[in-house]
Amino acid sequence: MNTDTVPSPFPIRGVAEAFYGVYYTPVERNDLIRFIGQHGFNTYLYGPKNDRQHRNRWREPYPAKTMQQFADTVAIARDSGVTFCYAIGPVVSMCYSDEADYHAIITKLEAFYRLGVRSFCAVLDDMKPEFLHEADRRCYNSYAEAHVHLCNRLFEWLQALDPACTFSLCPTLYYGRPPFDSYVYEIGMGLYPEIDVFYTGADICSPQITAADAAAFAQAIKRPPLIWDNYPVNDLGMQPEMHIGPVRGRGARLPTQTRGIVANLMLQAEASKIPLLTYAEYMRNPDGYDPDAAWERALYTVAGDDSAAALRLFAENSLQSCLDVLEAAKLDRLTEAAYAALRGGERASDSPAVAALDAYLTAVDEALYHLKYRMDNLALRNNLLPWIELLEAWGWSVRYGFGVLRKIEQGVPFDDPLWRMKEYWALAKNHYKRVAGKIVVPLVEYMLDIIAQAEKETR
Repeated sequence: MNTDTVPSPFPIRGVAEAFYGVYYTPVERNDLIRFIGQHGFNTYLYGPKNDRQHRNRWREPYPAKTMQQFADTVAIARDSGVTFCYAIGPVVSMCYSDEADYHAIITKLEAFYRLGVRSFCAVLDDMKPEFLHEADRRCYNSYAEAHVHLCNRLFEWLQALDPACTFSLCPTLYYGRPPFDSYVYEIGMGLYPEIDVFYTGADICSPQITAADAAAFAQAIKRPPLIWDNYPVNDLGMQPEMHIGPVRGRGARLPTQTRGIVANLMLQAEASKIPLLTYAEYMRNPDGYDPDAAWERALYTVAGDDSAAALRLFAENSLQSCLDVLEAAKLDRLTEAAYAALRGGERASDSPAVAALDAYLTAVDEALYHLKYRMDNLALRNNLLPWIELLEAWGWSVRYGFGVLRKIEQGVPFDDPLWRMKEYWALAKNHYKRVAGKIVVPLVEYMLDIIAQAEKETR
């Protein structure tokens, strides 16, 4: 059951498994539901885009084994004080005027109703607001009219099953600032007031979500919106990134203008727990929320006392996201200083700036070794491993480069550190993930130029 007894000003405090990409295993999902139930969340929205029976092949029933897994998950959610919400995404192919398609939806929802689900959602996003079928163009005056008709009808059907059922909508246009598209106003005018409507803020992935933006959308949609926060999600073009920092930029007055918040999760379930814990603190006390202090507590909770410091050194180099935070502020500062020192004529052997960067990268490397081989949370280790290895490669590129420069200054052979430098450099430049951006690139390229000149002089 929910052990968090501090009341929250947000009635709905949820997470969404609703990304593009490899979605969670039942074991990961059940563990995450137990976790959020322990930390003040009360809703789990299920709607991963790559679940074919959720979206691309939404008319198909789930296999019997999968439905049994859902049944187990629904029971775990109930025991954890979490509402399990099933979302369906028929927008990719639905004919709104076709009774067969409508009945395919209610057949799918009824199967989950029999498992004990009482919360449902239609996700009609990520498509152009245009009809796919000529029959719909003849039947409806607008795309919004079709969505209103579908959602109101589904709500009526759910209410006839059980008045405890709730229904929400992620509309096709779900972000922005006034003036909104006519679709938004028509949805607001036509939908039953009991149907919640999602809003992501001024942008799809919003650096800030303010009460003023929420109030403007509320006026257009004729109800307080339910915030769909696309942080910490890292799907599609964001897959190279690990969004492990604390949530920021969510206004203290959001509770006055919204029904609640649902945070869209990363593809990595265990790593998602870190930003989620900071979100839990924000939702308990938006006025007093301290993101940095919340983040320190989250790192300790997820990694454990023995690994939190190591995780901190990794995480402070992986802050690229929509939140407009410097990706690796300390590394950036130290690298700029070392680069300026070398260009100004200082020797790698005795430059304080080079020594400072070398020491920091050595500490980071020790932390990464700990995370790879000594951290007890193996699920977190496995989530982070590609990023850990990339940060190692960036660090060793620089450190071996310093080693080469020192040997050049000493007038001794430098073949061994040079080939190691180049190996790590090639690995880092061609890696499919992103950590610490390209902060060290100018420094390493400058060192390679110095080395190339030294090689010419020794021939």
